[in-house]
Order: sequence, then C-alpha cells, then structure tokens
Amino acid sequence: MEINRNIALLVILILLFACSMADSKKDSSVVHFESGYTLYQDTIYVDIQGEMTHALKYHEKIYVLFEQRVLKYGGLGKRWLYIFSNGQLERKIDCPEEMETYYLDFYAKNDSLILKPYMLKQSYYLDLMKFRWLKIDKTDDLIFEDEKFQVYSLNFGEWGGKTWFKEKMTGQEYVLEATTPLVNKLDSSYYLTNSYRVLKIINPRLLSECSEDITYENIESRGKSYSWYGEPIGFSIEYEDTAINYCDFNYKSHIVSSFVFGKELLHIYETDTVTYIARHRRYSIEPIQKIVDGVSFYKWHDSYRCPNSIGNNELLKFQTKYENLYGLMEIKDNNIHIHYISNKAELEPKSLGIAQADSIFIKRFNLILSDLGNLHLKDVDLAEQKWRSFDITPNHKIGIDEYYYPNPNKFIIDTAKSYLIQEDSLISNSIIYYATKEKELIRVVSCDWDETDYLDYYEEHTKEVFRRKITFLEDYLTRTIGKPTKIKAKRNNTKNNWKTSNGFSILLEYTKNSEGIRLIIYKD
Repeated sequence: MEINRNIALLVILILLFACSMADSKKDSSVVHFESGYTLYQDTIYVDIQGEMTHALKYHEKIYVLFEQRVLKYGGLGKRWLYIFSNGQLERKIDCPEEMETYYLDFYAKNDSLILKPYMLKQSYYLDLMKFRWLKIDKTDDLIFEDEKFQVYSLNFGEWGGKTWFKEKMTGQEYVLEATTPLVNKLDSSYYLTNSYRVLKIINPRLLSECSEDITYENIESRGKSYSWYGEPIGFSIEYEDTAINYCDFNYKSHIVSSFVFGKELLHIYETDTVTYIARHRRYSIEPIQKIVDGVSFYKWHDSYRCPNSIGNNELLKFQTKYENLYGLMEIKDNNIHIHYISNKAELEPKSLGIAQADSIFIKRFNLILSDLGNLHLKDVDLAEQKWRSFDITPNHKIGIDEYYYPNPNKFIIDTAKSYLIQEDSLISNSIIYYATKEKELIRVVSCDWDETDYLDYYEEHTKEVFRRKITFLEDYLTRTIGKPTKIKAKRNNTKNNWKTSNGFSILLEYTKNSEGIRLIIYKD
C-alpha cells in the first residue's frame, strides 16, 4: 500500500510539473500561404509597468526596451531592458538615468548592444557578461556597410537629412538628400527606402562629391548644421507616392520596411486596415501577401541605425487595438515571424468611484495620523497597493515648496513615492509621501485633487464635483480633529489650517472656482 501511495504521489507531481511547464510556454501557430510565405506566430506573456519602445534580436535572444508611462509631474519615465530567450523572460536590467530622452537609439554593432541618445555624445554599451551598462565616449551614425562603402546618415529635423557614401579604398565621400533611409543592396545597386519613396544608386561615385568641409565627419563634429551640399545627381527614383501632402498630418498608407528576397526588393506596406508584403511599381504598390490586420507599426524618435528587417538586428514593432498587446515582426527569406507581447500590467488607473475613493482617503488619513514620523515608505506602499492606488512615482526627484512645509531644515527630504486614484472620469486624487532617503521615514504627505481630463476643466458639472469634494473634506476633518485653528479666505482662495495637540499641522487649500484642492499633512 505504501508503494502504491508513493507511486500515486509521484504521478501527481509529474502531472503538476507538466502543467506548470505548459502554462509557462508561449502560445504559437503556423500558417502556410499559397504565395509560398509561411507565418509563424507566438505570444510572450509579461507583467511590465511600461510601454515597449525599442527591440532587436541578437544571438537568438530578444532584447526589448520598455519605458514607464508618465501620468503626472512631467519629465520622462524609467527605462528597463528585458531579455527574452525562447519566449521566456531571462533577465531585467535597469537603464542608465542619463537615458531620459525621447531621442534614443538602441542597436547592435561590433558584438555590442548600444544605447545612443541623439543629442548627446555620451553613449552606453551593454556588458553581456556582467549585464551592466558601461560608458563609451562616442558612437557614429553608420547605417550600412559592405566591402566597398560605409553609409552614414544624419537627420537635421525639419530641414530633412543627408546620407553619405564613404569609399573605403580612397576615403572619398559622396552625398545626397536622404533622411536616415533604410539601405538594401541588390546585385551591385543600393536601394534607399523611406515611407513614400525608393531611390536606386547604381554607382555611389556618381553622387555629388564632397569637399573636405562637407564630409560626414566634419558636419557631425560641427553639430549637424544643415546646408545644401550638392546637386541631386547619381540616383534614380524607383518608387514615389506623388499623392503625399506632407502638410496633411492624417494617417497615410506607407512603407514600413524593405528587404531583398528572390532577387527582388520587396516591402512591408501598411494601410489603415491591413499590412502586407508588396512590390513597387513606379507610382504604385502591388500587394503580394497579407500578413496581419489592424495593427500600426512604429519607430522611436531618431532610431535608425539598424532598420533592416533582414540581415540586421532590428525587430519591427507594432501596436494593436488593445492597449496591452504589442507585436514584434521579422522576415527571413519567405518566413514571417510575429512575436506578440501580452502585458497584463495596468498602465493607467481604473476609476474606483467617488464613494470608494472617499473611503480610501479616510483609511489613509487615519494611517498617517496614527504614526507619522515613524511610517516608512514600505509601509504606505503596502497600504496603497491594498487600496488599489496606481503608482506614478516619476524617474526624477519631487520637491516640496517651503510654503507648504516651513521646516525644511528639520529633516532632509530627498525621496518620495507618489500614487494616483482616479475617482471617476471627472476627478482624480494624487498622493505624494515625502521622506528621508536614509531611513525612508515619511515626513510630509500631500494630497491633490485635480481634473481627470483637463478638457473638462471649465465644465460646470466638473466644478460641482469639486465643490462636493471640498464639503466632504471640510466636514470629515472638522468631525475628526475639530474646527480649523485658522481660516484665511481671499477673493479666489481659501485656506483652512489645523494645529493639533499632538503636533500635527494640516492645511486644506482650494480655489473659489474649484480648480483644484490640496491637503498637506506634517508633524512639527
């Protein structure tokens, strides 16, 4: 009987292990098309408090940058690098704080993964042995290279951009007007692609020849100033969408990427409803194979050093109609690979309702008054998570004005945690706990009530919601700690101050037009 019991237990353990392994695997499917293309799809499940910005594939691993969504306080969010192997999360790495910029490139070069901010010389590469970022003084704008030429490109913003072909044997450079294009080589010709045009260069030596002062190196070292470098010669226009109005900012169908297959330059082409593989004619696009419906591909600002979908490292990124479902795509010959990334993390707070928000405020207020001065950030973090508050702590320091905390020399306040509760579509409550970093003891708490949607700012029904919130706060504070010790009412502003016997100072401030409410709590 004992042996049978052990065997049964072993079988159960094996089944449980098999189920857990099945749950951890990514969903996958394969579709074979009559055109000869094959679509491979899988889904990777993650829980990440951020949005996907950059992605590349390197040595069969997928490297994806995520950025925290900033909902308040301005600035830029934290960045993290997530490494996936065979559909499983292998490692998470924090990015340097210096990478707080919209204009960021992430690419592979010379067996290194590099983060390059567009406006700064300082860059970083990832040490894949110790998984840490190391500084490098400079990286260049090389976008393509073969045995004869190095191709560099710069974007000068609203003025457009230039692309240089530098001959390796002679060092001579040739230039044309083309802004950070995708470069493919077919036979001995070069094809430069952007969203609405394809240029063909049979011989780069026929482009405008650069004098010494307009070489890529000299232009880059002078701070990327724009000027006219030469005549538009040495290339032909293979495809152009002549209907494009660049002053019309509505959606336009466009080329997402290009690649060479079967001795032909092909394109990934996106319309407002479908994405497909296509070939180009002089002024038209001819669909070959539909890939996916209802997605929108995107590139990050000034991310152009590894744009090719084949023969390089970049994974093409797209959004779906679902906020937490993204996609990565690569094409190898006639095989299309799509990796969906399903993020279960909530990226924005959900409305809790006025009644529940008021109940949470009472719990929070009682917690603060029970032990302020001995409360740690970890204590309030556990409480805020329990109350379903949304963490909106930014990636930069939040300070408090001496007007609201007149004892700045008593404690060093050098760290903070912030949360957001969306009460409904009209009003939201943000909370900041100010603390000393050394012991993470909370010294000051501020609560602000603002418009959920700033477009509703002047609506009368929004003002009525704020008036009701003011009445609730005044009534509750009066019932709990007594009448204000000081009331200061001006034409457009009211301040109620409380000083309690156990050393608490409380300020409730609001405007006559109900434009916002602020509550400050600290202990003398």
